[in-house]
Amino acid sequence: MKNATTERPAGAAPTFVRLDGPAVAADPQPFARAYEQCYAHAAQLSDHSDPPIGDRLIRHGDRPGFELLAAMDGERVAGYIYGYTLPVDTLWWDGLAPAPAPELIREWPGRTVGVCELLVGRPWRRSQLGAQLFDGFLRGRTEERAAALVAEGNDVILDRCEKYGFAHVGTMEPYPGWRPHHMVVRSLRTG
Repeated sequence: MKNATTERPAGAAPTFVRLDGPAVAADPQPFARAYEQCYAHAAQLSDHSDPPIGDRLIRHGDRPGFELLAAMDGERVAGYIYGYTLPVDTLWWDGLAPAPAPELIREWPGRTVGVCELLVGRPWRRSQLGAQLFDGFLRGRTEERAAALVAEGNDVILDRCEKYGFAHVGTMEPYPGWRPHHMVVRSLRTG
């Protein structure tokens, strides 16, 4: 995959590709580059860069239930979403405030998919690509619910999560030195 450009290409809509952990670990650079380009405007912020996205992709790719759904425009990454099934002994909920009810944070096999990242490159924004990635990723999951963290100040995504049926359950700092993030949770059960 080649480096993405800042111009939106004319032609067909991006194609969607599902990748497992070993496939992403074999070449995480296209996804790391897309992430770095997406957040280049926020380069002065210390959060979201330590640990580096390439390291996070490889580490998360080793976890059960890992999947990355990529939107590809030829060889360019237009956007992607990824996550994995939270294990019973997850640290995902550590530091959540206010202190959550025990039934919220108790995990069992197959209860929660943690959505780690969703991004859409600037050329493809306002094209509904983010919604397509989000829906496509969640549609393929077998877990009972999804949980995601949204950085404080990212009101557009927080509003969209609310429209997608996510409920705000608290805030936390996902990594030391990162700004606070809103934890949102949504049932994936229908009916």
